[in-house]
Formats: sequence, structure tokens, C-alpha cells
Amino acid sequence: MKRPSMAIATAATATASALGATTWHIARNAAPPTFDDAWYLEVSFRLFSALKTGPLAFLHAYSEAFRIKAPLISLVPLPLYALFGMGERVAVWANLPLAALAAWAWSRAAAVWWRDHPRGRDAAALGGALAALLPLAYGLSRVFFVETLLSALLALWAWRCAAAKKEDRAEGVRLGVLLGLGLLAKVTFPLLAAGLAWPARERLKPHAKTLLLSGGAIAATWYAVNLPYVLGFAWSAGFGRIAKDYAGAGGVAAILAWLASILRNGLSWPLAAAMFACIATAAWARKSRLDGGTRAALWGLAPLLVFAAGVNPEPRLAAPLLPLIALLAARAAVDFDSPRARGTAAALLLGTALTVCIDQTFLAPRPRALDYNGAPSADIGWDRSALVDAVKSSGGLVAALSHESPRLNANNLSCLAASRSLPLSFISLGYAQNSVENALIRLKDKGATTLVLIEGIPNSELPDFLNRAASGITAAVASGRLRAEEYVRIAVSPGVTARVMRLKR
Repeated sequence: MKRPSMAIATAATATASALGATTWHIARNAAPPTFDDAWYLEVSFRLFSALKTGPLAFLHAYSEAFRIKAPLISLVPLPLYALFGMGERVAVWANLPLAALAAWAWSRAAAVWWRDHPRGRDAAALGGALAALLPLAYGLSRVFFVETLLSALLALWAWRCAAAKKEDRAEGVRLGVLLGLGLLAKVTFPLLAAGLAWPARERLKPHAKTLLLSGGAIAATWYAVNLPYVLGFAWSAGFGRIAKDYAGAGGVAAILAWLASILRNGLSWPLAAAMFACIATAAWARKSRLDGGTRAALWGLAPLLVFAAGVNPEPRLAAPLLPLIALLAARAAVDFDSPRARGTAAALLLGTALTVCIDQTFLAPRPRALDYNGAPSADIGWDRSALVDAVKSSGGLVAALSHESPRLNANNLSCLAASRSLPLSFISLGYAQNSVENALIRLKDKGATTLVLIEGIPNSELPDFLNRAASGITAAVASGRLRAEEYVRIAVSPGVTARVMRLKR
């Protein structure tokens, strides 16, 4: 049996190091969920509780899950709950095998793209390692977001598109399953997948009907009920009202700010510099035309143009595509004629990536941490448990929260209640609600039985656009316009108090 080359062995060690760092971080981190991750967790807990009730209850809960977001990520941790019980930190462990799968599948795609290159296997191993060592990739794998799952599915899609043969009838089913699961992971999966499918379009044409039918059947299990809602939300989050709440300047300035965020948070400045130095130097030294695999990887990056044109600058949206840059850098590193140059390029890439990973896993405090990164926190957050218990004892079933902050909000309170299988939910006054009248209407429409008035949170911790109606609701209670009776006061943190109010009709 042929022994792996030193390059492959080194890349495998680097990949294992990245996964080991994430394992340690997940085990040590005690930080509670915030907004979107708390919502994914809440739905995950509700689905598991429904599954324990019975198949019909589960199917009903699944068909109504989220409405505006695809639900697959919330299904992934269910086997872990069966083994270890429901818990906010339990679910995050589901990301670890997904991160390993993503790195492996990206390396398999690279191996097919560059199978005719004399050092194609080295490029594939190095590319898989760099894909695992992207700061945004391992950072997101340490919190409960959908991007780790999405990257794994996209990597598998890239591999199968690269390896597809016209005569292999099973390929349509394989790709269809990936398309269906990708849609159930995120509605934008076809956009991400399109660039990777385009170079293989001639080989994929014979499989198109099977691919679309099988993928559509899988996706229809949820989209048949929820398609209008999820499409409307996706447009709003990318280009509409929701995106604008997170947008800065427009035009060229916005695109440059987005690109800077991708380079800083997605790759890190040191790793971005190392990657582009390798790519530029190899391109200058070889002065050769692009091969088919390189063109395929570049086509895979094409959806980044859509994100650049969008209003929402969140780098997390582009995270599943960034491994393609890692693969291109790895391909460049093995392209030098000199073994010493190849070794230097690989050492530069892996050394820089590992140095950043060590910093962003073990050392970097929050002010210096990249997005979704930094040393693990031992802070378990504010006393959400006491607040949930107080609302439960008051007889509340739907509790409205006056203020929304990353440490305390309707999502992470509902998440905690769901982890205890409580029939209790928390709601906000409305996303970016700026009308007190509409907030009052929302309380009635949602059947709120309890109002939780939060006092003492510093303004610096309150996202302004999420709390525009808060003072008006507090004033409505003080004036008697909104009739409410105080049940109990809870100190959720030094200086921060929650007043649990029973609403009167």
C-alpha cells in the first residue's frame, strides 16, 4: 500500500488540529445563545418534544416549523437529545461531524478537479485542511447556525457535480437528495449550487429530470406549506426591509465594506494575505491558462457577486463559498516546479491558518475576536432560568418582552422554556417595531397573557432598531392605558430587573 506523501500527512494533521480545537472550544464554552441561534434551538427542542409525543405530532410541528426559515438544521441534533437530553450546549456538538464532512467533501471535489495534475492529491489534502481552518468556518461550527450544515451539503454537491458521468443513472438521485436537503437547510442553496453545476452542465443534463423530481419531492415535505413565507423573508433579508436594518452606507462604499468584512472575518487578514500571495505568485510564475478544475472553482465563487450586490453585509451568508478560495490557494501552492517553493507555500498557508486558529480559539478576547470567534466564555449569561420560572408560576403562556438585547430576548427565553418542554413562549413587541399602536395590537393578536418589563439594561447593550417601541409600552403600563398587574420582580443581573406583569383584559 502506497504511503501518503508528507504533504498529505501534514494536511491531515492540520485538519485534525482544527477539529480538535473546535472540540475543545465547544466543551469549554458556556455562553448562552443569542438571537437566531436561540430560535433554531427552540424549534429543535419543540420538534423533539413533538417526536416523543408521536409521529403525527412531529409531522405537524415540522410542517409549521419557522415558516420563514428552512428547518433542517433543527432536525440534525435530535439523535443527540435522545442520548444526552435536550440542552443548549448539547445541540452544538452536531456541528462537529458536519465540519469534518465539509472538509472531507471539499477535498474530494478538489481531487476530482485536479486529478490530472501530478500533485493533485496534495492539492486536495491541503485544500481540505485550509477549508477546515477558515476562521468563519470553525467559528460558525461552535455556535448553532445553519452555515456548517450548508457548507457540508454544498461541498458534497461540488464533489458530485465534479465526478458526475452521463451514463451513471444513480447520479441524478444522489444530486437530487443533496438539492432537496440543501433547500431544507436554506432557501438560497440553489443559488450557491448553481455556480458549481454550471461547468458540469453537459454531464448533468441527462440527470436533470431525476435530479429535480427527487430534490423537489424532498423539499416539498416542508416547502409545500411554507414557500410563500420563506421566499418573502429571503428577499427581505437579502435586499429588503430586514437587510436595511443591518446595512451601512450604499453603493461602492457598501461593497468595499462587505469585501473587507469577508477578508477580515471569513479568512482573517493574515490568511487572506498568505492565500492571495500564493495565488498571485503561482499565476505569475506559471503564466499558464486556467485548467478545468480551476475554472470550476472560480465558477463556484460566482454567487458572491449576488451577495456583494445585496444590502445585507453579514459575512455569514457567504461562509459556505469561502472554502473555494482555500482550494484555489492550495492548487496554487502545489503548482511551483521547485519542491522547496511548494514546501514554503504550503508551510506559509498552514502555518498562518493554524496561528490564527490558535489565537481565535484559545486567546483572542471579544474586542479582538473575529465574528463568531474568540476564546470560550465561562459566563453563563443572565438569569434567564429565574425569569422563565417566574412567568411559568404566574400562569403565563405567552409572555411579551419589552426590550431585546443579545443577553436577554424573546428567542433565548423561548429556547430555554422549550428545552424544559414547557408550553410557554416569549414574544417581542415586533421585529424593528417603531409603532406603539402596532405593538399593542401585536400583544392582542398573539394572545399575550404576561408582559415582562426590563429595566436597567445599559443603552449600549440595546440594539436601537429592535427597541423603538419599548419606552412607549412602558409608558402605556404606567398610565394605565395597558392594564397590567405586577406579579413579581426578578433580578436577572446586577442592576437589571425584570418586572413580570399579568395583563388584564
